Amino acid sequence: MPTHRRLTGLPASLAFLGLAIAFFACALPGLACDQIPANDTFHVRLVQPISSYSSKKGSVVRAMIIDSPECDHQPIFPTGTTVKGHIVNVHKVGLGFRYETAALELEFDEIEPAGAPAIGIRARLLDVDNAREHVRNGIIGGIRSINSPQDHLSSRVGYLLTWHPDTILILPAYHAVFPVLPEPELYFPSGTDLVLRLTTPLKVADLQNFASPDLGFAPGEQPDLDTMVRSFPERTTTPKGRDADVVNIAFVGSAMQLANAFEAAGWERGEAMSGRAVLGEINAFMMERNNSNGPMSRQLLQDEPSDSTWEKGLDSLAKRDHLRIWSTSDTWKGEPVWLSASTRDVDANISFRKARFVHYIDPNVDDERERIVRDLSLAGCLKSVENVERPAMPHSVINGAGSLIQTDGAIAIVQLKDCGNPVFKSDPEAPELAARPSRLERYIRTQVLAGRDMWRENLFYDAFNASRASVRAIRRKRASEEAARQILTPPAQPKTEPPMDCDAGASAQGALPGVSGLPNLTGEAHP
Repeated sequence: MPTHRRLTGLPASLAFLGLAIAFFACALPGLACDQIPANDTFHVRLVQPISSYSSKKGSVVRAMIIDSPECDHQPIFPTGTTVKGHIVNVHKVGLGFRYETAALELEFDEIEPAGAPAIGIRARLLDVDNAREHVRNGIIGGIRSINSPQDHLSSRVGYLLTWHPDTILILPAYHAVFPVLPEPELYFPSGTDLVLRLTTPLKVADLQNFASPDLGFAPGEQPDLDTMVRSFPERTTTPKGRDADVVNIAFVGSAMQLANAFEAAGWERGEAMSGRAVLGEINAFMMERNNSNGPMSRQLLQDEPSDSTWEKGLDSLAKRDHLRIWSTSDTWKGEPVWLSASTRDVDANISFRKARFVHYIDPNVDDERERIVRDLSLAGCLKSVENVERPAMPHSVINGAGSLIQTDGAIAIVQLKDCGNPVFKSDPEAPELAARPSRLERYIRTQVLAGRDMWRENLFYDAFNASRASVRAIRRKRASEEAARQILTPPAQPKTEPPMDCDAGASAQGALPGVSGLPNLTGEAHP
């Protein structure tokens, strides 16, 4: 009994001590985190262009942080912080005698917080946003322009004729008369978004005070936001009535503010479906370039078509951010409310079975929601933003193409303002860079590359290329099916006590952490 009495007060004391430690750990994040580990990623935006044709090895590359590295789920640097790097290596295609493809290798080695000494970092390029090019081991690899869909289509019959001695010059003659190939040189203008990965840990023990201010709504407004969100539809539909995309953004502001915000952020208004628009899509696909205002497939919200569509790309038809926007009868403090469904295209192809283009979307639509909020904020057009939970919204749903979409269920409420004081500004002192050679040089390059490619223009290489593409398609399909099975039938988890949450008891409408994306693509059909 005495022993029991002595222990009865101990759990209460330990609980009090644990709460005190948790409180101070949450109130003083610098005590709980002193460095960001290697391999963490963050996003920057170029404030000057870079080019494989005219940039030089060793040249300085300047960018700004648009999505800071985090420590204990807290951003370390404010948006707009300068990041500097340099070009480690570069080679251009030029006239095509030495290289068929261009390459750029970048490294970033310094962060310059405003009003503080520069901080040394080691970061390597991981990805170039919305680009047709691939990044491997920090090196941006350009396309082989002679390997484009346009060249494949034009040379299918031509190279068969080269098997006869009298017609062996058919292909060279074709390229001499029609010297049209995709541009193989790399050019990334100011405003291009890059993903960087730390190669060494970044010490941040003394940097917690650099974080950006919170742009959330006032606490007293959150109950009204909850009430408004409950009236919103959760899904768009196809013209045939099937559920399509997730409604994941609501804009508050006038039609003029909405249009000005996307224009200031560098987005393009999508054009209506027409024969001319379809031809533009086909041309962009064949030439491996962007169609900045291409049409989107038709979707409905409560049986109504969208009022506008917006998109943002770089140099690829296959990769773009895009969204559809619908007007509503709702208002917030006298301002109109607009609903939107946003997704990101990450691949595209022609479906002969469906006789139309098929775009494949990133299944994690929450990432696209955050990209749009970030772009409008960088343009100086965002007054406040809040991610509001929808408890009834499933976290895994199927779109109109029968593919999986993953979401945390929240909708971002974005209150707009007249655009001013943008965070992102191009460097006015950055030198002008030529993106590609002169017309005469391009003509010579086409003939040289076509001549170098003659060894590939035969049925054996074509069969090998088709087999390789088929294997990749099968692997991608299997990965997609496996990821869908894992998410729709998650393994049973053992019951454990949940860890202490620093935000316990806070409002559920706060910003929500993103849900991890799937390592696969989901399809969305486009005409």
